Amino acid sequence: METFLRQNYSVITHSIELLAVLVAVFCYKKYKFTSGKYFIYFLVYVFIIDLVGEYPSFYNTFEWLKIVEQSVFRYNYWLFTIFYILASILFFMFYYHKILKNKIHKKIVIVVGVLSLLISITYIVCHIDQFFKGFLPLISVLAALSIITYTTCYFIELLQSDKLLNFYKLLNFYISIALFFWWLITTPVLFYGVYNSEEDWNFVILKWQIFLFSNILMYLTYAFGLLISKPQEK
Repeated sequence: METFLRQNYSVITHSIELLAVLVAVFCYKKYKFTSGKYFIYFLVYVFIIDLVGEYPSFYNTFEWLKIVEQSVFRYNYWLFTIFYILASILFFMFYYHKILKNKIHKKIVIVVGVLSLLISITYIVCHIDQFFKGFLPLISVLAALSIITYTTCYFIELLQSDKLLNFYKLLNFYISIALFFWWLITTPVLFYGVYNSEEDWNFVILKWQIFLFSNILMYLTYAFGLLISKPQEK
């Protein structure tokens, strides 16, 4: 298993992401006049960021990347912190504010999102060295709390509406359930980032297994939801 994950972790992850992206593009026409189109845009964006984030793997392949290797951008933590974690807080704040109907829930989403972003940016500025060398657990926790808050507001509205009877036809239900469990499962792992080194391959493999399982579950849920859901808004 260890050898298999070392050799195929990135390939499997990108393959399952690509599957979800292809399904999203295939279904775009169905969601063209709904809020779901923004989620499709974001799905494509995340796939591109994940590909760009692989640049440390090519230091020995492309000579011009030696410049990056010798700079503060040597590791890709900064990229994923800004363009995935913070971007997720921002995008899903926008997305859930758009799909939620209750004004109180809308305000909660905005307040939680803005506070999380402000605290995250302040924390990054105060820990700028660590920002380039590893993930900052507080940022991930804030993102997880934000996403869980957004999705919880959605679930509450769903439970209080007639749409609950047809929840299995709602794209936003699949998006919310996938997001909720992905952030809930993966965030605690980042607290043990100090063990994420070649000196402790047992932890590295465990971390890969958790993220791989979570990614497969999330992206398959996205793909399934995109395929079987019926647009509910115009």
